[in-house]
Amino acid sequence: MFGLPLPSWLLIIPVLAFLIFVHELGHYLAAKRFGIKVLEFGFGFPPRMFGVRYGETLYSINWIPLGGFVRMLGEDNATGVPDSAEQARLESGDPDPDRGRRFTDQSPLKRTIVLVAGSFMNFLTPLVIFSIIFLFPRDVPVGTVSISGVAPRSPAAEAGIRPGDQILAVNGDRVRNHYELIERVGDSLGEEIELNLRRGSIVSGLGQSPEFSVVETVTVVPRSNPPSFRVVETVTDPGTQVSFREARRYDGQLEVGDTLTQGAVGVIIGTANFRFVKERQPALQAVPDAAGRMWEILTTTKNAFQQWAGGGPNPGFTGPIGIAQVTGEVAEASDQYGLTIFFELVAFLSISLGIINILPIPALDGGKLVFVVIEWVRGGKRISPTKEGLVHIVGFAVLIGLILVVSFFDITRILSGERLIP
Repeated sequence: MFGLPLPSWLLIIPVLAFLIFVHELGHYLAAKRFGIKVLEFGFGFPPRMFGVRYGETLYSINWIPLGGFVRMLGEDNATGVPDSAEQARLESGDPDPDRGRRFTDQSPLKRTIVLVAGSFMNFLTPLVIFSIIFLFPRDVPVGTVSISGVAPRSPAAEAGIRPGDQILAVNGDRVRNHYELIERVGDSLGEEIELNLRRGSIVSGLGQSPEFSVVETVTVVPRSNPPSFRVVETVTDPGTQVSFREARRYDGQLEVGDTLTQGAVGVIIGTANFRFVKERQPALQAVPDAAGRMWEILTTTKNAFQQWAGGGPNPGFTGPIGIAQVTGEVAEASDQYGLTIFFELVAFLSISLGIINILPIPALDGGKLVFVVIEWVRGGKRISPTKEGLVHIVGFAVLIGLILVVSFFDITRILSGERLIP
């Protein structure tokens, strides 16, 4: 990609650096808006390479280029509670030259806004990215979504869907490729949906030509946790087994002893007559479409995690190493499918970063926000800074441990040659 001789996965460094920088910029702008004294706005993490002081803030460039930080007066950057210098001043009773300008001096509402401003910027970024993508001509894959296999005892089989059927629309909305179909189905798990099918003529020899086909509408309910069946010669337990004959009708690659894994609907699909067409949206439609695209991502992600929580497949949960792997795979695919998919990945990572930071995880923005909410509920009475700091430190240690465990599995997967993007 871009003609770079370096490994594609290294692109994760500038991508994450940019997204975390944007996140911290949100905190910085909100703090400045409320008059909070910002001691340092750093790009990257220490040790410091160099810095320039402008006014009361040091703007620094640091050696570890994986994001940035905002250090506000009265706040320990690691824990979000009063730092040691501030604690010493409070205990000594010295006059306060910066009274009202510390982060901890602000009302719960202002501190909440400062804390959520980072995630807000991470949600604003994909809105801008998708809007720009929709504004300019882009290659969109189109073709005919065709069914090559129908799983036994699946919603598709019960609805009478047959191999060779072509799916034209979901709930009246046209689908142009199997990726769109997967997204529409993923947005409607557990809900009844209508599929518009084109079927070939029952008259032998007329094939799938549109003038000799009929269009029918069937109703299915996509499953949140599709079952898996063991392929056997003779079925003794229909709840866990499927006959070799039925399995081969669904997927000709299956053998006795294999596992037949069904999807939400229970079909094998592909896009026939695959081609790219140029498409762009009018300026007034680009932003609403971008917001709609973000909502689709959030809905699909929510449903994927619900499936996982119910015993379904891994929704793609991965750590920094896995993110680097998928970035490299998408970068390589962009040589064939265009840069749009790479920028869509950047948008997806930005949404993920915004969500993770706003979750009630100690040491992250959401964890700090929990203590602000507790203070508000208690009528302004704060939790002891020492106790809050301990919670954040322990939580941060657990978070690092989790990242290490996930990274171990990421490395194991990479060494086995498994890809995250088929």
